[in-house]
Amino acid sequence: MLNQELIDWLRLVLTPEIGSRRGKSLLEKFKTPKAILEASLDDMAEVENVGREVAKKIVEGRKKIDLDLQIKLIERNNVSLIPLDSEFYPSNLKSIYDPPLVLFLKGEILPQDYFSIAIVGTRLASFYGRNMSEKLASQLVEKGFTIVSGGARGIDTFSHQTALRAKGRTIAVLGCGLDITYPPDNKKLFEEIAQKGAMVSEFPLTTRPDKGNFPMRNRIISGLSLGVVVIEAPHKSGALITVTHANEQGREVFSVPGQADSFVSKGTNQLLREGAKLVENADDIIEELEPILKSKINEFKINHFEPVKKRQMPIMPELPELTDEEAKLYSLLSSSSLDFDDIIVKSRLSVSAASSILMMLQLKKLVKQSPGKIFEKVNRS
Repeated sequence: MLNQELIDWLRLVLTPEIGSRRGKSLLEKFKTPKAILEASLDDMAEVENVGREVAKKIVEGRKKIDLDLQIKLIERNNVSLIPLDSEFYPSNLKSIYDPPLVLFLKGEILPQDYFSIAIVGTRLASFYGRNMSEKLASQLVEKGFTIVSGGARGIDTFSHQTALRAKGRTIAVLGCGLDITYPPDNKKLFEEIAQKGAMVSEFPLTTRPDKGNFPMRNRIISGLSLGVVVIEAPHKSGALITVTHANEQGREVFSVPGQADSFVSKGTNQLLREGAKLVENADDIIEELEPILKSKINEFKINHFEPVKKRQMPIMPELPELTDEEAKLYSLLSSSSLDFDDIIVKSRLSVSAASSILMMLQLKKLVKQSPGKIFEKVNRS
């Protein structure tokens, strides 16, 4: 059941002529959706990016909103709303120039989804493209990352499916309302993502998957992520629009090299010529993101896992500073190497928590991972 504050946010995004940028300007002036919805034409006309003609359309349009239909559909489809001022709004996305005023959500966005990587590419993926998307998604999930993509056929679908098979988290960002399944053949996939990850859209329910929605959708894919990986993209691929947004948002751009004479590799190979980071495996991505990860992962664990106190390992003063969880996992590996499943059992941590801590231990060069998800201490002698 929506409370009055959420209903005001819903009315705001349903009002004609109020998009993310204009809405942001209006919020800076009037502070709350309720105040915007009650503002006079003259006051609204003074706002940057509005003017008198647009203000007239807003004032007239807000009288014609079918709010009851939206509320019924939201409740019927088990959709949640996350407004821009919510503490649950993803911090990565909030930091971009034009974040959506409201996110429509099926499923759950968790704090660890801060550590997200977008994987995007062509709908016409080759066998090689599918293999690379599955390889990278699997490796990234093993290291604690959430996979973000657009739910389309091809690379998007393979990446979502692999993340779920690897028991990781994935977020699908749609270019239509969450009551519409597009593409239709991904119905079961979307249902599973809603149960184990998140389905996200900035578009109100009943919004059709019109062509113009997808470039807008792509800025959310990149905005939710620390970096964007492109796997197979022709010259005019929508994935390259995501790259444009990523560059504008200050996100890292990664590209998987493709066959020189393949049309689906023209865009990815061009990205490499323009300076994108070449990616062959997940370690290439982590290496590039290492400064961000080092600065954020401890803050993340302190805020969102069990409260921890940083301390030095008393028996090994030469080690980098470790949290209690890091020290616990490090000590598990003192006598022998362990596979990931054994670490989960012995540490009693969740998969995502253990993955994030192991990632940090690898960044501190205390632990290394071998094939088969085997972890062992790095010899420091």
